[in-house]
Amino acid sequence: MMGLLFECALALLCAAAGLALAGHYPLAPLVAPALFVSFAVACWFAPTAWVLLIPALLPVIGLAPWSGWITFEEWDLLVLAAASAGYARMAAQRRWPRHPAADGSSPLVWLLLALFAASQSLALMRGFDDAGGFVFGFSQGYREPMNSLRLAKALFAALLLLPLWLAVHRTDPAKASRQLAIGLALGLLGASLATVWERAAFTDLLNFSADYRTTAMFWEMHVGGAALDGFLAVTVPFAIRELLVARTASRWAAMAFVILVAAYACLTTFSRGVYLAVPVGLVIMLAVHIAQSGLPSKSALWAALGRAVPGAILVVAFATASQAMFATSGYRGMMALLAATAAVLALPGALRACSRKQILTAAMAGVGLAAATWACAEWLPKGAYIAYGACTALTGLLLVRQRGQALALTGFIGMLASLAWVALHWGGQPALMPALAAVMGLLIALAVALRLPARLWPSSLRWQGGSLAAMVLAASVVATFGGGVYMTGRFATSTADLELRLQHWRHGLAMLRTPQELWLGRGLGRYVDNYALSAPIEQRPGDFRLRQQDGNGYLTTVAGNHMLGWGDVLRISQRVSIPEGPAQVRFRVRAEKATTLHFEVCMKHLLYDAGCLSLGLEVPAKPGVWQTVQSPIEGSKLTRGEFYAPRLIVFSLAAQTPGLLVDIDNLELFGSDGRNLLSNGDFSDGLSRWFSSSDRNHLPWHAKNMALHVLLDQGLVGVGLLAALCAAALLRCTLGAARKHALAPGIAGGLAALLAVGLFDSLLDIPRIAYLFYFLLLLGLTLKSPGPAAPKIS
Repeated sequence: MMGLLFECALALLCAAAGLALAGHYPLAPLVAPALFVSFAVACWFAPTAWVLLIPALLPVIGLAPWSGWITFEEWDLLVLAAASAGYARMAAQRRWPRHPAADGSSPLVWLLLALFAASQSLALMRGFDDAGGFVFGFSQGYREPMNSLRLAKALFAALLLLPLWLAVHRTDPAKASRQLAIGLALGLLGASLATVWERAAFTDLLNFSADYRTTAMFWEMHVGGAALDGFLAVTVPFAIRELLVARTASRWAAMAFVILVAAYACLTTFSRGVYLAVPVGLVIMLAVHIAQSGLPSKSALWAALGRAVPGAILVVAFATASQAMFATSGYRGMMALLAATAAVLALPGALRACSRKQILTAAMAGVGLAAATWACAEWLPKGAYIAYGACTALTGLLLVRQRGQALALTGFIGMLASLAWVALHWGGQPALMPALAAVMGLLIALAVALRLPARLWPSSLRWQGGSLAAMVLAASVVATFGGGVYMTGRFATSTADLELRLQHWRHGLAMLRTPQELWLGRGLGRYVDNYALSAPIEQRPGDFRLRQQDGNGYLTTVAGNHMLGWGDVLRISQRVSIPEGPAQVRFRVRAEKATTLHFEVCMKHLLYDAGCLSLGLEVPAKPGVWQTVQSPIEGSKLTRGEFYAPRLIVFSLAAQTPGLLVDIDNLELFGSDGRNLLSNGDFSDGLSRWFSSSDRNHLPWHAKNMALHVLLDQGLVGVGLLAALCAAALLRCTLGAARKHALAPGIAGGLAALLAVGLFDSLLDIPRIAYLFYFLLLLGLTLKSPGPAAPKIS
């Protein structure tokens, strides 16, 4: 009876909290409750739906730049809907999961987990106390009491969903595990596609020189941080694992696509943490995966080597040749080489069924086609590219035909000739020698493959597709490091950056002034405020608060003392449409001293703009008096960009004079049509629709190390408990009771990769990433290697 009451209470509490939050959602207060109920109903009828959907949607539903919400988020609604449906279903079926110890976890693990939850609860209370007491509000920032609740929710959301996971996992372990892995792979795809859109919209997909680091849909990076880095690092091992175990060609191809897009996203983060973390995670994931498969026999080992060695040689040879060609003929030459290499992979299997006469005839025809490509390149505009495209299409078409495959050699020889013309057309004479060397290498590889009695490399589509995917990755690395100076510049400054980071960590440690603070921390979510109060005066960041006077809401903002340029300004922003004709801004302002305000309307996603209308405005001092100001705002023409990668438009304001408070109210932005483009410009709905960002000044907002972050929030007690839990989860998934579970490789690799990113960033101050970390940690602590199949619950 007590269990039933507990289930009902949890279900009702989650439903009430979720509906209350949905009803206050700034973007759609009527639609959000309907969507909340719909998701809860879906989780009722499909108990594993949330296992797939929450990780899949996690990286793409962060709409804070539009809504203005930062304490509560869209993923909170997903968690509460899943929990309300899950616990209601348990109550209806009266099937509460067995005690966690029944899943094979040590009681010591559960004791450590309980102690860590208690430590974070105490840190939450200490955070409220450090902030001057708890005050509820939807419009509070990082220096106010609600920030403690914002950081606490990640752990307790994971704990809330743990019993539901245990229930669905016990019912059908294979399905639950598969749903989670696919959900994480879909989440990786969503984050990666968002990265592709951002770079296509605001830089260029192949621009590796611009000082632009992508953020995807992780709004938490509005003041820096490594949200995207952490999400990529933790999910890549799951996607690679899914590729390794894919049984169908369609599933393998889907995972290969996910991984290729994710590789682009990882490379274009230009994050040294990602470049370290992803290999660490993959090595650990592969080690657990191989251990699960068992040691192969000698014959199987030699067969595996026979498949792997040719692929490795081809990939290394391609990488070497592509580097030489990229340096002289750029992307065009490298992509032409990639397509020709793909043809070489497939040609031996197609030509082995042909007679020598057929091959000789096709080769002679190829020489004639090569001559024709020369004429095309010489006499037609863009003729080299036309010839290459035609020969590539011909080769591909003949390779897939069941008859006439010998003629594919004709098209291939034309491809090789066209490759040289493409290189010559783009890079001139210096590009010709690397191209000819690549052509000779491809011809030699094909001749050796045809001459040997045994196949030099496998003819299976999966092997060839895997080798080609590895070549694409190699080409991406060559382009990232060879196509621009940004990444090489970041590596060149690594020593100086590390010294700056060490100095920042020393400052963080100095915040712990008493033995009690050392052992228990300053309180959850109090880093930003304590940094602002303890930093040298010249490094203090800006701030903003919502104020009330006689029932009227207005914004108070102050510029930081550290400003070196526009990138250091703390902006208050809102997404808008493009103003019609000349734009003007109108507002009320109150300033005790003369100050300068900065306004802009930019083509911008989160941190870096692609052109702006801007206005710097001097405001005279009129203590206690509200002034109404209207002024034109001028600059670069704003456009939405290409239809396939639309740009966003952002209005921003900022105080520019360091240390001076300015009050702002009744903000309006309008064009020649007189239509006000701003919502909630009078702040009557708090800070709904308003969002903040600092393009380049990021240290005041993050401890920049996961262990230091926990130390400042929860003290040595919290650090020790979390370290013990991480060690237990990694040991269980690599050497312990969970090592043979299907999720063990991904969990071990993902957690290790996330901890590697955490060496240089906080991560746990990003609730979405912290929730994923804690949830995978809980799974690592509770999974056990599969035993007899459990009976399914009808």
